[in-house]
Amino acid sequence: VDDAHHAHHVADAHHAHHAADAHHAHHAADAHHAHHAADAHHAHHAADAHHAHHAAYAHHAHHASDAHHAADAHHAAYAHHAHHAADAHHAADAHHATDAHHAHHAADAHHATDAHHAADAHHAHHAADAHHAAAHHATDAHHAAAHHATDAHHAAAHHEAATH
Repeated sequence: VDDAHHAHHVADAHHAHHAADAHHAHHAADAHHAHHAADAHHAHHAADAHHAHHAAYAHHAHHASDAHHAADAHHAAYAHHAHHAADAHHAADAHHATDAHHAHHAADAHHATDAHHAADAHHAHHAADAHHAAAHHATDAHHAAAHHATDAHHAAAHHEAATH
């Protein structure tokens, strides 16, 4: 009986051990999935930030184009950031600010082509407007001339009829 009793407890302990393993494995799987869900969440925000960054460039490029002082606006922004970096009095921050400054220039070089194309599109738009205005004016002049010729023709015919 003692042997059977001990064997029963050993079996219970064995089953309990496996149940605990299953329980832990379940939580480990939850943690693993939660980690990936968090990664997906962060990646989503990182993508949003990336898109927002490009949208901000397009917005700034548009304003810079309107102001016709891209260089001045660019330097004013740097002076503003440099002033804050100096206020911080942290060499490490200044080092990172320098890195950011270089990275910003690299990004500017990358976006310069886009700005160039945007400027081309802006100019092309004005050229198209000028072309349409000229065409419109030519059409108006043509219609005015035709109208005048018709009026002159009618006046001459009327005059000729009156004299007979």
